[in-house]
Amino acid sequence: MFKNYLKIAFRVFKKEKLYSLINISGLSLGLMCCLIIVLFVKDELSYDSFHKEGDSIYRLSSAYLRAGKWEPYATNAWKTAELLEANFPEIEQLVKIGPNAEIVTYEDKRILEKEMAFVDANFFDVFSFTLISGNQDDVLKEPNKVVISESIANKYFGEEDPIGKILEMTDGEYKLQVSGVMKDMPSNSHFHFDFLISGQTSKQVNPEAMFSGVTWDSQWVYLKISNDSNPESIMSQFPDFINTHMSKTSMLTSENFQLALQPLSDIHLESDIGNELEANGSMNHIYIFSIIAIFILVIACINYMNLTTARSIRRAAEVGMRKVLGAKKLGLIGQFLTESFIMTFGAILLAFGLTFLLLPYFNTLAEKEMVLTTLFSPKWLGIILASSIIIGFLSGSYPAFVLSSFKPLNALKGNNRTGTSGIKLRKILVVFQFGISIGLIAATSIVFEQIDFLKNKELGFDEELLISIPLQSMDRNQVESFKNQLLANNDIIKAGGSNMRMPGWISESTYYKAQDVQVDEDAPKSMKLIGIDHDFIKTTEVDIISGHDFSKVNASNNRSVVLNESAIEQLGWENPVGKWLEFYGRRYIVVGVVKDFHFESLFRKIPPTIFSLTEQPNFIYAKVDGNKISESLKYMSAAYSKFVTNRDFSYSFVNEEIQSQYKSEEQFAKVFTIFTILAIFIACLGAFGLISFTIERKSKELSIRKVLGASIGNLSSLLIKEFIILLFIASLVAWPVTFYFIHKWIEGFIYRISVEPAVFLIATTIAMIIAIITIGFKVFKAALVNPIISLRKE
Repeated sequence: MFKNYLKIAFRVFKKEKLYSLINISGLSLGLMCCLIIVLFVKDELSYDSFHKEGDSIYRLSSAYLRAGKWEPYATNAWKTAELLEANFPEIEQLVKIGPNAEIVTYEDKRILEKEMAFVDANFFDVFSFTLISGNQDDVLKEPNKVVISESIANKYFGEEDPIGKILEMTDGEYKLQVSGVMKDMPSNSHFHFDFLISGQTSKQVNPEAMFSGVTWDSQWVYLKISNDSNPESIMSQFPDFINTHMSKTSMLTSENFQLALQPLSDIHLESDIGNELEANGSMNHIYIFSIIAIFILVIACINYMNLTTARSIRRAAEVGMRKVLGAKKLGLIGQFLTESFIMTFGAILLAFGLTFLLLPYFNTLAEKEMVLTTLFSPKWLGIILASSIIIGFLSGSYPAFVLSSFKPLNALKGNNRTGTSGIKLRKILVVFQFGISIGLIAATSIVFEQIDFLKNKELGFDEELLISIPLQSMDRNQVESFKNQLLANNDIIKAGGSNMRMPGWISESTYYKAQDVQVDEDAPKSMKLIGIDHDFIKTTEVDIISGHDFSKVNASNNRSVVLNESAIEQLGWENPVGKWLEFYGRRYIVVGVVKDFHFESLFRKIPPTIFSLTEQPNFIYAKVDGNKISESLKYMSAAYSKFVTNRDFSYSFVNEEIQSQYKSEEQFAKVFTIFTILAIFIACLGAFGLISFTIERKSKELSIRKVLGASIGNLSSLLIKEFIILLFIASLVAWPVTFYFIHKWIEGFIYRISVEPAVFLIATTIAMIIAIITIGFKVFKAALVNPIISLRKE
């Protein structure tokens, strides 16, 4: 019997080539999308899962109360970590990580390496990274030791044994002996380093102040707690710990400072705080892509049902003949389900092939290293097989039961109908398809509009043609001479300095006292602090709204500060110029107020900020002539080499740095768009299926109308009108649902667009155009059919 089912199924597929091709294409595309999204979600959820004792590992985060709001960060001070380890017996292991970047020299190689960090000796006891060579217990125990990754070992030493080899840091500033080689950190780790330098070395190359205070947040701290310890219980002790051990040497109290434990497994998807080691993923993206996968699969299944039902009239005579010859309803159901299962398994095989071909392109787009073979485990193959059976049954059950219920006499006469309820169900399914399509079109538009808003928002300063130059090991007493050397070139229009990178994280904050402002001793307020030179504001063209900038001829500059608008708002001053502000035990006079501008990214609100004068900036910002960029860069490099001999000249364009901050969002938008296009394409197949069914069902009516004088335009509008009505019904459903979910996504941005109704109207219009184009050819072709042919069939 089953052999007979297969024979008939393949005969049907051969006879109905177009319908079969559309069916298997739509289903395979839907399944391909699901496979790629499953791989993506699986990869995202697997972050840091390879650590053997990952369930016991937590990251210590901090939060400061600033301007009435808590600002969380992933960093803490070296001293804080030491105090914590000494006062909490529940902590079995504590590891500090301090990222670094140095020029590494070995023989003729001299390369700036950025994936570098100082780590504690017990790093490999806590994290399950694999050592290829070296003893885990002592590779990082002594000063001036370094563990390198396998790729770095090949890069510097080739086939040589790297153990014992000496690497020079920053042209001999200090030297490191290779004590171990580890496998490259997995792609699904939330941090990646190629050089792990023993923590004791850090004390030789960093200032003493970094190790003695609790306010220098230079470390990422990870704790491994005992199995019988409760992280909630530990965190409940943090307020007392802060007040007892940290407030003695700082103004930090439990009222303005907090500590918290973040589970290692939550960092990649659940953590979105300041100073992350790397850009994290988002659980919202997981939810969004998972929902899209379900929608696409549902659309593909709906297409199968609609297209199969549309074919049912053509197979009515077959059903009638088989019933006359004794076929039972159960046998017919088995026949049609067999066809559905064959179609489903064929689509799955094709989906695997498409996924294999397209996955490399998706990996490039999403910056992933996903491989299809991860789904070839018994668990996932079982899930895929079970899903295939369910999809095959659900996709084929309705057509099977409808076709098998045809009455033999009516079927043989050719006047069988699938019933009003079937028509209603198909219309509901197409409304669902249109609704998803309209929602995805609107959502895609809003996502791109939000990203475009971030990329083009006025930042409050002129970032165009502004070049950032890190001064690195330059003698800070020579910075002014370097600036003058740059300005000697007419193509370099302006130059100014800052002690922090822009755009970046403003790492320094200070508590203060201010004239006419009452201090809350229990919860003192703080402001961000940035050191700039006399020319920074002029170079960046930040607007001065009252007072003046720092002046080179004014000897009182060292006792002067400039504030931004947010700082004035926090202080509540009406006439700020001339008033005093006290911090770090010194009193300063406010000489000017600048308009708020985005020193940090748009993911962070502009904080109240103090700009103080520094003669030793860490970065120089130079404004250049747009027609002489390459010449200016060559000149800058030559000028830099006169002051710095142990580092190569490096630079970046500030506007490019700003754009790179939104790379993750752009990737999300691109991936979202691809799946939206595929969902719309599959939905179009559904529209094609329903118009085919409608034309088959109304062939007699169309012929009679044509005989009575109806034009091709009249007939086309008659058929298309039904879809336009369904599309508007779908819009009424899709608009509020899409608005609710996209508004939730938009709320995650501090600076965001407002969602306009026009977006939804445009989405409906686009869907309408796509639908008309999709079904237009079929409708026009049906309108041209000779009515005699249709009436003769009837």
